Amino acid sequence: MIKPRIAFDLDETLGVTITDSTSIIGFRLRDGCIELLEQLKLKYHLVLWTVASRSYLDKVLSFGLKDYFQETYSWSEIAGSWKDIRKIKVEFLIDDNEYYKEAAKKYGLESHYIIVPAYGCFEDNKEPLKWVQIVIPRLSSFYCDSEIQE
Repeated sequence: MIKPRIAFDLDETLGVTITDSTSIIGFRLRDGCIELLEQLKLKYHLVLWTVASRSYLDKVLSFGLKDYFQETYSWSEIAGSWKDIRKIKVEFLIDDNEYYKEAAKKYGLESHYIIVPAYGCFEDNKEPLKWVQIVIPRLSSFYCDSEIQE
């Protein structure tokens, strides 16, 4: 059986980089991230798509995310004015940037963009698992998947 394909944005969606004064030294995952990815990777083909460079993406993947994603894309490979899900053939993009959903409206694709609060914003600090509570019901309702749990 072919698994449905969903993509995640990296920065401010899954977490943020940890830096010292000169380089990236880690990646801080947001609350619920590993649990969500563990659960979703059983039923979905997971893709990571960032507007950062390939060298940045490879560095961040080395801090523990690489095992969750079957494919990764950076802006080095797929540049454009917005993240058009048709370019990577996914059904959904989970991102913190409302701009991509707005850009998708003119193509009738906005329902395929799941926008979550940015990691570290006021809304996220107030309810750290709200982003998971946005993602799970959207995927569950689209795929009628009663096995995905909040």
